[in-house]
Amino acid sequence: MRGGVMKRTAAVVAIVAMVTGGPAGRCLADAAFLAERMEAYRTEVLAKAEPAPAAPAAFPPVLQTVGSGDPPDGPHVTPWRQRVGPAYPGDPWRSVAQDLAELPATLWDDTVATFTDGRVLLALGAAGALGAAINGAGCDDAVARRTDGHRQLPKALDGIGGCLGSPANQFPIAAGLYAIGLLAEDDKLYETSKTLINALAINGAVNVVLKAAAHTEAPNGGENGWPSGHTSSSFAFATVLYESYGPAVGLPLYAFAAFVGYERIDARNHDLSDVLSGAVIGTAIGWAVANNHQPRLLGMDVLPMIDPASGTVGVMLAGRW
Repeated sequence: MRGGVMKRTAAVVAIVAMVTGGPAGRCLADAAFLAERMEAYRTEVLAKAEPAPAAPAAFPPVLQTVGSGDPPDGPHVTPWRQRVGPAYPGDPWRSVAQDLAELPATLWDDTVATFTDGRVLLALGAAGALGAAINGAGCDDAVARRTDGHRQLPKALDGIGGCLGSPANQFPIAAGLYAIGLLAEDDKLYETSKTLINALAINGAVNVVLKAAAHTEAPNGGENGWPSGHTSSSFAFATVLYESYGPAVGLPLYAFAAFVGYERIDARNHDLSDVLSGAVIGTAIGWAVANNHQPRLLGMDVLPMIDPASGTVGVMLAGRW
């Protein structure tokens, strides 16, 4: 705007100088020339100047989630501690990639929660004491005499218990549940499967450490008999599903876990002490990991609440100090 005014002013001054002539005209002509030079200099400076940076897009200060007004450089992912459901709803491959990237952090968080809970440490100590007591009392030898050469289960059932109770096969089952939950957009199954994968991983690592530390001989002559990994993993599996879906799903899985333990003894792969200790360990770890994945607000558990007197339904916060 100001450049246009200066141009028009210079033109008017030049016309007046041509009309008036004489000294006054020459002064006006000089003024017109000066105005033109100033305008040319101003144009040159503006051409060399860098354009002003564009104002950043305004986003709310809260965490961005997919579909809430994504910034130009892509969607902001809600942190896994605060997220329920996939990171990218409707985009399974990006969600899987995000989950794999977050797996070390979530696994470490569950591990810390497991081994900083006094109840879990008490359960692990009780599992060791229980195994030692049963073995010391001669119960392992008594059960071995009754089962050695006298299998109660057909080989087919032994195969089912050995196959489905194996941690190596339970991980693919958990991965299948994860895929179903992700593709079917079932957030509850999706979150439960992630909890299950972490629980099985932590339980497997604990069993490896305990087996190496105890270094007991299994009835079939194998090394590292105590505790039973099949039994421990099966009880961890059942506990996670029980915590998520309740008795309707959890109790049948507990029954199957007990069957796996019995099959381990019947097939003479483990002693009674191996199986009972494994059941305690798996239950404790499964519970700890599932509990760590419960919804929280300000560090407290978010629980449903029903007032029997008034019939009011709501939520409450519960914490421990």
